[in-house]
Amino acid sequence: MPNYPIISIPLEAREDTEQLGSKPKFWVLLDGQRWLFKEARPNTGEDWAEKAAAEIAHALHINAAKVELAEYNGKVGCISCNFVDVDAGEALVHGNEIMAWSVTGYDKEKIFRQADHTLENIQLAIRALAGFADTDAVLTELAGYMVLDALIGNTDRHHENWGLRAHSPVVHQTRVLSAAPSFDHASSLGRELLDAKRAELLKNQQVARYISKGRGGIFRDPDQPHGENPLRLVQVAARAYPSYFSSAIARVAALDVQMLHRIFQRLPAERASDTAKRFAEAMVLDARTTLLDLLK
Repeated sequence: MPNYPIISIPLEAREDTEQLGSKPKFWVLLDGQRWLFKEARPNTGEDWAEKAAAEIAHALHINAAKVELAEYNGKVGCISCNFVDVDAGEALVHGNEIMAWSVTGYDKEKIFRQADHTLENIQLAIRALAGFADTDAVLTELAGYMVLDALIGNTDRHHENWGLRAHSPVVHQTRVLSAAPSFDHASSLGRELLDAKRAELLKNQQVARYISKGRGGIFRDPDQPHGENPLRLVQVAARAYPSYFSSAIARVAALDVQMLHRIFQRLPAERASDTAKRFAEAMVLDARTTLLDLLK
């Protein structure tokens, strides 16, 4: 079972600098394909968490950006494959733009504690695009992304971390918007913890407690002081919108736990310690048990 490769990026492959987000990131061109290099901050595990999350998404047949571990000029990180074909007239429309079109008074510039970024408002904003998208298909895909967040403990699904892909219209085509692949999953899988804390939580069987403390980027209602916990969000949402969430939860139930184990074991030791791998796997298995209760 070989480790995931670490792609060494030539200095001359670098293109421009990406402005969104808080971490250094820039585009690189490798074999004719554009990838976004994201540098991992020291002692965060953002690189391996992003890689593992993408592999888990693919195992669940959730549409997500392809990610590889990478290094550039001595900097550790990962690369995420560009999924927008600009040459074909495609564009990525971020969630904040979509919300601002349909939700009165929505502040698209506010990322942190944007309490109007709620389940209900997301649903209303997508529904408002009925003339341009298959809204049921879009909402079902977005529900899958929320289920993925619940499974990996992703706390960073703010309104610039999801979006729609706009396609150039063709003759007699009106549905020119579709859900973009899920992306930016680095804030997950306990990546910010040090090994001593991970070991303590494992020993004291407090993984579920750690999961429950996470605060996500989507709010249950505008009166919440913080975004809802990703796992609790799906517990609420799956009951409110069962037709959107049932498919993804069923795929969680069918997830091969041995495949999940292999995903973590394939992370190179120089990127993720054995303790980090064990803790991340324990997180996913614990969250999976909670999600399966929704099928009863």
